[in-house]
Amino acid sequence: MAIARTPLLSFGATGKLAKTLVFFPWKGLDVVREYVIPTNPNTAAQATQRTLFSATVSAWRNYFTNAVMRTAWNLSASASKKAQSGFNAAMSAMIKICSSDPDASFALTGAAAAGNTVDFGMLNADDGAAGDEAGNFEVWVGDEATSLLNLETKTIAAGTISTSDLGDLDDVKYVKLRKDGQDRSGIVKVTLIA
Repeated sequence: MAIARTPLLSFGATGKLAKTLVFFPWKGLDVVREYVIPTNPNTAAQATQRTLFSATVSAWRNYFTNAVMRTAWNLSASASKKAQSGFNAAMSAMIKICSSDPDASFALTGAAAAGNTVDFGMLNADDGAAGDEAGNFEVWVGDEATSLLNLETKTIAAGTISTSDLGDLDDVKYVKLRKDGQDRSGIVKVTLIA
């Protein structure tokens, strides 16, 4: 996809040009691409992908409504090298995981807790029940959103993942969870409490 700078000697263009090019705004950029007529083969694999996409969008709308976590996904998206929104980052992670494990757990909440720790409330993506996925989740921590390091691994206990002591009182930390090479939370910015 080409990025257009003053397309057609104007300061913006939208629509198609002689059924050869299409001009449109995308995430604040003016872009141009070839005009194509999409096909819809409606294969079984395509139907499965559409169902998965619909289910993950439904989970985002119905279960993952916490403002702190939506902000965390936005921070995660802005810290990545991709031009995407927090919604796009969350959908990408959820679709990759839920295609093989529809009962996967993702962070619903993330907040500083006593003892300079962070607690993540976990939720199953398929039904909104308390997170119960077995296995180790990686806790990534850093002083900046763009430089996180894998600190430790934790498991879900009673729908919650609690980190170890992350530093001193009033330290600002950026924390996220990963499992199986995929984000399970956005990047949560917290100020540690005693």
